Amino acid sequence: MMKAAKIGLVFPTNLELQPFLELMPELKQTSKHPWETYSGQLNGCMVSAIVSYIGPANVAAATERILVEKQEVLLHGGSAGAMNKELMPGDIVVGDSYTILCSRPILEARKTLLLSNKNIRYSKNGEGVHVEKLDGAADLISLAMEKSAELATKFPEWKSGGWPDETPRRAPIAVAGRLGSQDGWTKDLDEIEFIVKEFGVDSEDMESAYVAQIAAKHDVPLLTVRSISNNEHLGTLAKDQIFPAVKEAASRAAYVLWSVLSSIAKLEH
Repeated sequence: MMKAAKIGLVFPTNLELQPFLELMPELKQTSKHPWETYSGQLNGCMVSAIVSYIGPANVAAATERILVEKQEVLLHGGSAGAMNKELMPGDIVVGDSYTILCSRPILEARKTLLLSNKNIRYSKNGEGVHVEKLDGAADLISLAMEKSAELATKFPEWKSGGWPDETPRRAPIAVAGRLGSQDGWTKDLDEIEFIVKEFGVDSEDMESAYVAQIAAKHDVPLLTVRSISNNEHLGTLAKDQIFPAVKEAASRAAYVLWSVLSSIAKLEH
């Protein structure tokens, strides 16, 4: 199992951070501006957290900021929308790989330009890197899947909106799957089908793949845990259902991240 004396966490929003702070009261706020940051120790392991706010530019900058502290492991998580129609609200997707999504017109236009058609593009050691996906750290994925098995007793069923009335409620399940990210929330079912077919993703969010790109640039192993807040195949959340669903999903992702962090920190004790 991976050992690390310095671990960083990146949360998209304060709403997704709060359940983690409840699990780890050792984390104390260290700044509000220009970044909302937290730090604390767990079994001698130095833990730092940052809130990026929503979207690719924000999370990439926040990830770069926290990696200045020479983190040895990076953890990331929060809520996500299901692309896999079998996933229900509250289910967990542990990122075994990451890719950046785009719409059909953008993908078609990209093929006509003198640009790489690969989804992920960045510079490393003075050379361009162009890949379809980035892989997660196998040992961290295995640990997260192990810890996700505890969710059934901790969170026996989904309480917020988005669960079909005709479907019996159940405890969350976890899958190791591909996380797709773009600066948007896809609602159109035809577009969702295109994204699933073209990119092979299980969920969609606005940050995970961009965190993965910065982590890869710095050679820092990354674990991402996303909990499903909505599945457009089942129906669209009403506006007043969104925040409660995100909050409930974030609690589940935070629990898995905290369990993983606790296991890594014990190795340093």
